[in-house]
Amino acid sequence: MTSAKTPIMGPNLLPYYLIVFGMAAGLASVITLLAEFRNNLGFSEFAIGASVAGGLGAGFIAALTLGPQADRGRAPLMLRSGLLLGLVALVVMAIATEFWQFMLGRICMGLAFGVAQPATRRTVIVADPRNLGRNVGRLGAFDVAGFVVGPAAAAVLNAVGGFRAPFWVMAVFLALLIPTAWKARSDTAEKDVTRQKLSDLLRNRQLIGACSVVSAYFVFIGAFESVWILDMDHRGASQWQIGVTVTCVALPIAVLAPWGGSLAQRYGSRRWALAMITACSIFNALFGLVPGLWALVFLTVGCGFAEGIGFPSGTMLVSSSVPESRQAAAQGLASAIEVGTAALAALGLAVVYTTAGHTVAYLVTSGAMLVLLSVGWKLTIGIGGPESKTTKSSAE
Repeated sequence: MTSAKTPIMGPNLLPYYLIVFGMAAGLASVITLLAEFRNNLGFSEFAIGASVAGGLGAGFIAALTLGPQADRGRAPLMLRSGLLLGLVALVVMAIATEFWQFMLGRICMGLAFGVAQPATRRTVIVADPRNLGRNVGRLGAFDVAGFVVGPAAAAVLNAVGGFRAPFWVMAVFLALLIPTAWKARSDTAEKDVTRQKLSDLLRNRQLIGACSVVSAYFVFIGAFESVWILDMDHRGASQWQIGVTVTCVALPIAVLAPWGGSLAQRYGSRRWALAMITACSIFNALFGLVPGLWALVFLTVGCGFAEGIGFPSGTMLVSSSVPESRQAAAQGLASAIEVGTAALAALGLAVVYTTAGHTVAYLVTSGAMLVLLSVGWKLTIGIGGPESKTTKSSAE
């Protein structure tokens, strides 16, 4: 990752934070209203899972192929492109009447995140190495804050104007952020001037281990989108209850992430990431073992506190495995692996949920998380300690 001696001459990070917030709020609205699409347009549970997988798959391809461009000075362009794609996605879903239209919107949203996320992560990571944990935590806080605001706003707008209203309002909000996106500037850190290949990263054993750790968390995310929302609906939750619950889950993540990032930098991102994802796997198993709606709600909120403390550590663990000039490429690879894992998890777990029920789906999720976590634990030995002591020089 970046050297602690890198001059603090980075760009203003506020445009990056705000764009991430706006896009996260839009995506949260989509997730919150999945049951409404099923109920109003007749989409099957498998179709809902397929749409989630389609969006995540598009993000996978975009992050993998376009992420390295941010290492070559194109981070601001990628941020702007991601914002515009997110705007298009929301408009498409606002007017969708058939499944293929909804799928198109989800794919555009996936592309938006796949383009913008590596650029955002690189810029935040290299801007101020001495405050890496705090900055990555703030990025996570703005990201999750979108998930705090989005579901609550979607629930209110759905009650007032129907299930299409949230998409129009979120689209207008992203449009208002366009001037902010044009204020983004490229970082001054070392660039990938030699245009190194993806295969170089794939030979990095520690990076693959870090990606395995964070992909374990995204099995949990895939389950949340394709199983948890529908399970809440099945247990009798109304739309406003789903929206409020998602907000209550996301709130502690948004509040605790900057503090959690600072602690991860001080004591070691590897330790923090392993502990957080292990806790999530335990909570997830309990989701399927407890009866009733409110037990599921309370456990999910509790899981949100564990996520908040460890949320930035995965990004930091990936960062610590590569030099400064490959940050976006590594984060793009990590994002691609994350969303690819979540896409497969969403699709597969939707099938498990439909055929075997929620208990089996949650237990399968927890088992898969622990397998990936074990692989990552083995491969990341030697990195992700206290970042002030283990940072990689860009000269490596």
